[in-house]
Amino acid sequence: MKYPARSVSFLLFLILLHTAGLSAQEAPSSWSGTPHYRRDGVDMQLEGTVVANTGQGWESYYVAVQPYFQLDTTHITAYTGMQLTSGTFDLTGGLSVYPWVWKLAKVGFAGRYNLNYYNDISLTNNFLLGAAAEVRPLSWIGAKASVSALFKSRSIFAIDRTQPYLYDLCQAFSVELDFYLPWDITTYISVASYERYRYMVAVAPSFTLGATKQLPRDFYAGIEAAVRYTDFFTASAFYDSCEIRLTGGWKF
Repeated sequence: MKYPARSVSFLLFLILLHTAGLSAQEAPSSWSGTPHYRRDGVDMQLEGTVVANTGQGWESYYVAVQPYFQLDTTHITAYTGMQLTSGTFDLTGGLSVYPWVWKLAKVGFAGRYNLNYYNDISLTNNFLLGAAAEVRPLSWIGAKASVSALFKSRSIFAIDRTQPYLYDLCQAFSVELDFYLPWDITTYISVASYERYRYMVAVAPSFTLGATKQLPRDFYAGIEAAVRYTDFFTASAFYDSCEIRLTGGWKF
């Protein structure tokens, strides 16, 4: 019995379509998957960090504790956290909004606020507002960058009667490269004029190298080291301090 050529072609097309559908369903969703930023739902994470600081520079502490919370959607990232030390207290909160989201990148605006209380010395308010972008052209590499204006308002208790506030307006920036490795390991390296609980002028950057490992039941662990400089972009570049951080967290 002979079948019409058109019927045979249509049958082959259905078989190929069904096979492609099964392959798509069985494709792994790990680091080797196709990168994209279009996702549904809300992702949240709770994080705790223990810090060891050399105490050589502006920071006078040697040990710090940092609780942290973050919420992510396709177009919004919001976070808050604090740093507790023997001599300082920091509170940070921020919001990033990405109106433009494509398959491999997203661009938007970012704002951040930091309160730094230095026991018996000063109280500082830091405000950042600028643009932010993320890109992941390949499954194993991504990049993040931001440029902002940093407004600092500081009250030094010893002179607050004659000079209640000191103001400063300067630039702030951050650049980060992320590498997504097998076994659910992510490594990253960044250079930035500010950190989560440290806000300096643009010529005093921090260089950070770190890694995180995804654990069972949506837990993760990480380690990172930050090396800080002052006057880095001049002939008098000076090493300031170093900080090591151990992190544990849960995504849900």
